[in-house]
Amino acid sequence: MAKIKFAPKQVFETALKWFVIPTFDLILEYRGGIIIVKRKIAPYKNCWALPGLRMYKGEEIKDTIKRIAKQELGLVIDLKNAKLVGQFVGKFRTENARQDLSTCYSARVTDNQEIQLNQEHFSAVKIVTKIPVNTGAMYRYYLTKYWREKTN
Repeated sequence: MAKIKFAPKQVFETALKWFVIPTFDLILEYRGGIIIVKRKIAPYKNCWALPGLRMYKGEEIKDTIKRIAKQELGLVIDLKNAKLVGQFVGKFRTENARQDLSTCYSARVTDNQEIQLNQEHFSAVKIVTKIPVNTGAMYRYYLTKYWREKTN
């Protein structure tokens, strides 16, 4: 993987004003359910969400997905059974009218790994088999699509 380059905060905030941001979200099958997290940061602050982050320049999709699982949950995932769930355009009132193009993948967490929650981004984690109240619209869309396809 190429060296990841981070934009300085002021440059990134300017980019949010003018550009669509590519992000990835993960539906991770874990101990009979799906991992969801309560966000501390915008967008979707104080809502239930899927773990996700933006893609960095120099990354491949598989590298982004593995980094998200590791950085946000402390989990190592195997992508051999990963599946594309879909895409969603998120338009937000926060952060300079931010717009994301989110891509969601599902994967299984292997072994008996313990979740190590990124405390800077999330205040809680839980394993669910249905969508909880106060789940962000984008994540509600992905979970509905995932469970609908899983039962068909």
